[in-house]
Amino acid sequence: MSEKGLKVLAVGDPAVSAYVDQKYGILEGFDGAVDFDVVPWEHYYDTMMDVFAGRADYDIVMAAGHLWACDLIRKGYLAQLDYDFEDILPVIAREMTLDGKTYLSPSFCDGHIVTYRKSVLRECLGEAWGDVVTPQQFVQAAKTIAAKTGKPSLALKADASEIFTDALPFLRMNGGDVYEGARAVCNAPGVIDGLEQYCGLKEIAVAGTEHFGNEQVAAAIREHAASLAVTWSGQMGVVFADGCADKDDLGFATFSTAWNVSWSFAVSARSEKKEEAECFLAYLRSPAVDRIAGSVSGAPVRRESYEKGESTYPWYGCQQKMFSAARPLPDMECAGEKNGIFYREIAEAFAGNKTAAQAMADAQEQINRLG
Repeated sequence: MSEKGLKVLAVGDPAVSAYVDQKYGILEGFDGAVDFDVVPWEHYYDTMMDVFAGRADYDIVMAAGHLWACDLIRKGYLAQLDYDFEDILPVIAREMTLDGKTYLSPSFCDGHIVTYRKSVLRECLGEAWGDVVTPQQFVQAAKTIAAKTGKPSLALKADASEIFTDALPFLRMNGGDVYEGARAVCNAPGVIDGLEQYCGLKEIAVAGTEHFGNEQVAAAIREHAASLAVTWSGQMGVVFADGCADKDDLGFATFSTAWNVSWSFAVSARSEKKEEAECFLAYLRSPAVDRIAGSVSGAPVRRESYEKGESTYPWYGCQQKMFSAARPLPDMECAGEKNGIFYREIAEAFAGNKTAAQAMADAQEQINRLG
């Protein structure tokens, strides 16, 4: 890459492969030099913060939508953008803005998707699911399938670096939530019971699930090692790719308590190439690129991509129900630090090092100490 080219920091997610794999031709289609540096998820946040502190040099960074946006914008780390949302889905477009100004450009969406084997559900439960299920239905189904088949029924993405957002639907299953505004309210009976229900699933999960990330969950459902899997809409392209066993047997649902976030691109306020960076982001969110990238991730951002891909990608209908059902976490400062506490404490409970009650009490006390 020439020294004058754009530098992009991207998260190590299978969805990002659409941009960097030459077989898709996305970077080659842009009239300019661009260097993508893909960093694993477990190291990504710290690397991104190095950019804003001036310790790393990138013009564009990927940001996890509303999960981080408020904090990054309030601290002046992101440059303001100016573009027309066109047919970008409204729920995604809203996530690109704060206080009426636009700072993010969408890439793909990650929201809770339950993938399951229809034949197993019909055999063990008598019927397959509709587009939306409750965590209670999921827990009962997992237990019933394990009892009737005599083998593990599900795969969970429960690695310590992933576990908070994957456990979130269960923490919400009794009507509560983990935050009220910027304050943690997780030390409540309903949330504690939800965490106990989630941790209990480990007993009927595929061995090693406490270390599972995206790839392991995708493999478990693709290879029929599990009949149920909780994954993300941004991984569905990988799940459904060539080599998946009995594709027609796959069913899709979302949780009634789902959460989603739009992985997006932002221009660093430190960049000296803001105009070039905005041109590149306009290219990445163009209809043609969104269709290509969306087919790889499984989670495009434009309405037209869903309409044209519905017959090819059978989870698209369910995914649009997810957009309606999902509840975001609150916009708040110190979100990375606060949510990091949830990751640590929930991982402790899942590993059996703490009770669910102790983990949630400790999380609430630590988070609220941050203000």
